[in-house]
Amino acid sequence: MSTVARFAEFFATVNAGAKPYPWQCDLVEHVAATGRWPDIAAPTGSGKSAVIDIHVFLVAEHAAGRLDARPPRRLVLVAPRRVLVDDQFERASQLARVLHEAAGRSNGPPPADAARVLRRLFTSVPVEGENPPLAVWRLRGGVSLDNGWRYEPAACQIICATPQMWGSRLLLRGYRASRASRNLEAGMLCQDAVVVIDEAHLHERLVDTARNVASRSPVGMGLQVVAMSATRPPAAGQHGLTAADLEDVGLAGRVRAPRSVEVVEVTDWRKEAAKTVSDRARQAAGDGTVGVFVNDVSMALRVAADLGEGGERTVELVCGRLRLADVARLRARRPGLLTPTGNDDVDFLVSTQSLEVGVDLDLPAMVTTMAPAAALAQRAGRLNRSGSYPASTFAVVSLAGLSSADPAKLKGLFQPYEPPELVAAARWLDDLGESISPDAVTASSLPLPERPTLPALREVDLETLGMTSDVQAAEPDPALYLEDPEDAAGAEVGIVARRHLELEREVVHAALLACPPRPHEVATMRLGKALTRVVDAVLRGEVAPWALRTHDGELEAVVVEDAGDLRTEDTLVVPHDAPICTSGVVGVPERAGLAEPLDDVLEEVPDDGPSDRVVPLPSTAVAVVVAQDAVLGSRAARTALAAVLDDADHPDLARLLRRHRRLTDLELRWCSGEGTTGLLVVRDLRRRAEQTPSAAADEAVTVDDHQAAVEQRLGTLLKVLEPENLGADEGQLALAARIHDEGKRHPRFQRRMGAIDVELAKPLPGHVPDRGDGWRHEQLSAAYAARASADDPLVVSLVASHHGRGRPMFDRGDDDLVDGWAECPDEVREWAARLFGALGSYELRRARLQRRLGVHRLALLEALLRCADMQVSREGG
Repeated sequence: MSTVARFAEFFATVNAGAKPYPWQCDLVEHVAATGRWPDIAAPTGSGKSAVIDIHVFLVAEHAAGRLDARPPRRLVLVAPRRVLVDDQFERASQLARVLHEAAGRSNGPPPADAARVLRRLFTSVPVEGENPPLAVWRLRGGVSLDNGWRYEPAACQIICATPQMWGSRLLLRGYRASRASRNLEAGMLCQDAVVVIDEAHLHERLVDTARNVASRSPVGMGLQVVAMSATRPPAAGQHGLTAADLEDVGLAGRVRAPRSVEVVEVTDWRKEAAKTVSDRARQAAGDGTVGVFVNDVSMALRVAADLGEGGERTVELVCGRLRLADVARLRARRPGLLTPTGNDDVDFLVSTQSLEVGVDLDLPAMVTTMAPAAALAQRAGRLNRSGSYPASTFAVVSLAGLSSADPAKLKGLFQPYEPPELVAAARWLDDLGESISPDAVTASSLPLPERPTLPALREVDLETLGMTSDVQAAEPDPALYLEDPEDAAGAEVGIVARRHLELEREVVHAALLACPPRPHEVATMRLGKALTRVVDAVLRGEVAPWALRTHDGELEAVVVEDAGDLRTEDTLVVPHDAPICTSGVVGVPERAGLAEPLDDVLEEVPDDGPSDRVVPLPSTAVAVVVAQDAVLGSRAARTALAAVLDDADHPDLARLLRRHRRLTDLELRWCSGEGTTGLLVVRDLRRRAEQTPSAAADEAVTVDDHQAAVEQRLGTLLKVLEPENLGADEGQLALAARIHDEGKRHPRFQRRMGAIDVELAKPLPGHVPDRGDGWRHEQLSAAYAARASADDPLVVSLVASHHGRGRPMFDRGDDDLVDGWAECPDEVREWAARLFGALGSYELRRARLQRRLGVHRLALLEALLRCADMQVSREGG
């Protein structure tokens, strides 16, 4: 059976019998033959989300030995809206569920075969059962991110991300990431990966920079960049619809579905626009959910309130100020509403830009305010998407005479858009004619704003960004290379509600740092008047809010006393039930007395992801346990703490502490002050890739045993990875793994970890992995590596920098490293002097190595060693 025939069978099985379109099969054939992904230009509704199925299928085919060309193991889907990120995540998660169910069948269609093959690409030992065939992750706003994608470099993975979250990691400046994880994240997300940037015309600066970076890495296992668009016709080398596709009745019906355009004009935009939108939506009601799109949250709230007045009609509102948990509640409350199936119980679905891109809606009618042409085309893509409605109308509320208006006289009228964009859009609608179907949009000359001339990313810029271990005097701003100035999202702040903020500030401070906000808790607002009203409303209460921010990769928590205390990218933490919502959306209503509470959703983790718990407990009862084990890392401490939880009426959490399989499965932090109540933070690490679990291993782990286990795991990882043009041979990587922790043999290090008779790699309960002065082992380990490798610069650099330090320098001299250790081997002492002494050459050697391999390829090699180390450590070895 041919590759395309196998794909068609695979696709039909995982998509309820649907057949792939010819252009999708052509794409499979191209990538299967070359291992390279081309750009994609296909109209709305033509199945671009099939890139998920194609990626998974091709990785499985190669792993099964049926393809010569090796496709990337990781697919990164970059989407311009948070709701679209979530939609893509759900689409990929559904495929993961289908594969998981198929994996248990001894015989069956291609998904069962693919699932069994893909399962073997995971190299870590699962907590229970078997590893999944496919890992799916979401990388979007939040202080505490679920970073499981960093853990399995050989596995087939899908990561759904916003442009800022992926782009910042492309440039080794990951938002919300620690300084020490920058090389790990850049190596994993930007090597052996294909990034598909959806609606690429919205992020041309990001596409340019990503391709610039891709060109600087070796072809084998490098970064591949795919620009995907629904609003542009295919250019040379791009994949899109062909004549064969338009012979498919179903696809032709989608891209040529009747969508008539009606322009509804008003003479006074500020006074008439919102009311006209509501009136036109009521006229369209009666045959399913009417989509209503406006350009800002303020108008969305007014329109939603107007449409719902009297309670005769059902209105749902989706915008950026909703949390992921709120969207999950909406999906549960209104099944099918945010899918092509729809929900007939909802009369009006009101949204801002959040639903205009990628979300698979199939609405019978739509009303929108005037917006840029690309936004109008995207909104129209949610109208009659299936082509099943015999007629549908796209009503555009516009200012009378807009196409001939002077933009200079309209300034500030159409926020957040600029008048020239809307004047150009009005002219485009005039030229478009009566239909705004996908093929009509693709055939038109879609007006796009002229891009400014900006500097390209140079090699020296990338090398500067690659200096991640030390604070620079002037830290480079990745936004310069990720966004055109007019595309910047604006200064935003996250908003989260938490219980227990009324406790002592010392307790709250510790708990917020121990359990920072997760993405599903966070709503966003721009800095400005609306946010100031929110802060003022909270400050009128009895409990002060907090701001969480990252500085040089470290998390900080400060009490907020005024809205002026907030900075861009802060997360505002408000008391549970603070009255700061309107119609479920964060924002204080203009009329007093109408505010709704924002509740704590920490434990409402969507899609059964890893959970966090924060529970109040009596300080005296927990103090007895903490006195025996300060870090609550031992089995005995957790059993004792479970009894306290039973007494405090938390039986489910008590059972978890008693029954968890490995100590490293859970991380516990006790946050207390001088008062009678403290907070216990319990974080489930079983689906996370935490760098260093706080829990000790069940048994003492020696340096020799740990290094041998890491060497063996790295060998397994490389065998499963089947690397191409890695820039290093297996012997170099094996040696680096074999000696990566040698510096821990220093006696000061061993005393701090609680060692008595053997040299430990992991601290015993109540102990810490440093020398007492905050200094770690990697620099001294590099001197051991130089001795063992006869000064192989790659082995030395990997040992020195795989944990994110020493990139490119350390700030300790050789005497400080040895620190009076008389038994330090003479050759190690000599290499410490040659590398880190007054004329030390470590930085020069590393710079030459990085020039040879490239910033991202060296980061990948560091990541491979670190992943093997993390896997073994998480498993207690």
